[in-house]
Amino acid sequence: MDYNCCSLNEKDSLQDMLNLEKTMVKVYGTVITEGCSKEFRKVVQENLNENINDQIDVYFMMTEGGYSQVTTAEEEQVSMQREKFNEIKNQLN
Repeated sequence: MDYNCCSLNEKDSLQDMLNLEKTMVKVYGTVITEGCSKEFRKVVQENLNENINDQIDVYFMMTEGGYSQVTTAEEEQVSMQREKFNEIKNQLN
C-alpha cells in the first residue's frame, strides 16, 4: 500500500494542529462548566491553559513559516468592535 499519497506537508500539518488546539480549547471550556469538584476543575483549567499556550505556539509557527499572515486592525475597526461589545454587554446587564 502506498502511504506517500496521503502525507501532509508542513503547512497542512500545522493547520491540522491549530484546528485541534482550537477544538480542545472549546471542549475544555465546556467541560469546566460541567464540573463541580474543585480538584476536577483545577485539572481541567490546567489543561485548558496548556492548550491555550499550545494554540498560540502553533499559530506563531504558522506565521513564522509564512503560512498565515497577521494584519493590523485600523483604529476605526477597533473602535467599532469595542462599541459593539459594549452594546451587547449593556444589554446583558
